Amino acid sequence: ILSCLKSKDTDGAEIAVAKLDNSVASLKKTLSRPLWKMASHMPVANKYMKSVNKLIATVDDASDSIIKPAIIVMKDYPLTELKASDGFNITIINAYLSLLDDIEPKIDEMLATMETINLPMGMNSMISEYSEKIAGMTGSYSELKEYLPLFKAFIGSGEDKTYLLVAQNSSEIRAAGGFPGSIGTIKIRDGILSIGDFKPVREVLAAVASPDANVTSLEEKIFCSWVTSAPDASFIPAFDRVGLIWALAYEEEANEAVDGVVSLTPSIIQSVLSFSDAVTLSDGTLLSGDNATQVLQHDLYYQYMPSNSTSNEGNEIVDALFAETAKVTMANLVSNFDVNKVADYFSIFANGAKDRTIMMWMADEANEELVKNAGCSGMLNYDANEPEIGVFFSFFDPCKLGWFLGIDSTVGEPVVNEDGSRTYDVSVVFSNSISAEERRTSSYIKGNYSGSILGHIQIFAPAGGTITDYDNNAGDRFREEEYKDLQLIYKLSALIRPDDAYEVTFKITTAPGVTAVPKVITTPTLQKYRE
Repeated sequence: ILSCLKSKDTDGAEIAVAKLDNSVASLKKTLSRPLWKMASHMPVANKYMKSVNKLIATVDDASDSIIKPAIIVMKDYPLTELKASDGFNITIINAYLSLLDDIEPKIDEMLATMETINLPMGMNSMISEYSEKIAGMTGSYSELKEYLPLFKAFIGSGEDKTYLLVAQNSSEIRAAGGFPGSIGTIKIRDGILSIGDFKPVREVLAAVASPDANVTSLEEKIFCSWVTSAPDASFIPAFDRVGLIWALAYEEEANEAVDGVVSLTPSIIQSVLSFSDAVTLSDGTLLSGDNATQVLQHDLYYQYMPSNSTSNEGNEIVDALFAETAKVTMANLVSNFDVNKVADYFSIFANGAKDRTIMMWMADEANEELVKNAGCSGMLNYDANEPEIGVFFSFFDPCKLGWFLGIDSTVGEPVVNEDGSRTYDVSVVFSNSISAEERRTSSYIKGNYSGSILGHIQIFAPAGGTITDYDNNAGDRFREEEYKDLQLIYKLSALIRPDDAYEVTFKITTAPGVTAVPKVITTPTLQKYRE
């Protein structure tokens, strides 16, 4: 049965189920005979007979409540029809999600029962082997089911929806990811989910943030005045704010309501390509699961913007290649979608949510709560019991030095205070790895400071905690402020020189009674792709 289900052979599965049902009926008939009834009263055989009866009942129940429903769904909603033209059929997706919701707890119950079965002559090892195979039916689902309520809300029941798909450019680092170089759409129309073309951000968003976004004077003060420009909203590290600003700016420009915003950084391209075929861009550039991030965030700039470059031609070529990359990668994902790799696709989402390379915002408040529960909201931390130190960096000087930026942190051992709070010494080191040779390039790449990175730093205390005793090795003056009930220190226009380290030290005190060591959450850098 499992072999047929795996190969989507529903006719073969039905034949195998019929054989299984006949075998179960035959076993029940045999065990009802006087000889076996008498054996069940013997002390040695009694414990085995209980296991046999339990096993048969479990198999019988599995046939009726797990396997047959699965076959019905596979026949009524064949996976061959999942892809429709250039998108995915929402009805088929929801049919399988409902099936998994229904049978997953039954499989868990079945596996728990099989663990209690005790049979002689090595048969327990056979039972264990079958348990592993059965667990494999929904193993991927079990690992990723924490994200499924959000996914189901995202796709809905087939009603029309529009989402923005924002490609943030990590070479132009911003607190919430990067400059949103190009923006596409995810649209659900007539029950089909499809991904639209990507366009330059300034063709998609209104230039100025909508008054409805209510960008405050405090946000201008601590994140810089550029946040009043809608494309520059990602200077704000809280993605729930950024997503709202971008959605309103799109609605003003396109006169179309937005149900949510999904943000991706270029490293996601490499993750997607690691589970699909490599793609070749129009200029012959090959992108794969091994090289995509370095090519997009470093190599293309140096290829098209040499040291003697003085025009915008190279910039326009690279921007066009970025938009093309997003388009062909998503098209490649759709056309080569493999249902057997669903767990791999979900793992991209799960890993991206952890390191802020994938973030979401939903317009509906209930759906936004699901985003928060799934850990991909990109919002600032407000859980005092799971303390986080937020470390965010944004380029102020226009350049493409994101490839060279590093952010490394160290949290020391705690000192327990009289009120039950804990104080930690923390060090954050910002580094710039650009070499002398790499500095021989156009100012478009290296900026206006000979390869030095000029940018804004914001460091947030954990919820309910404080940040004190801050200092830095550059002699810069940091300012202190409070933003949405969180204390922070910030420095606008800190200079990080090549092959140098800009270190900020401070003390973090968590809320009283909190024993968890604070995690450090940062703007996602590209440093792991350089190593």
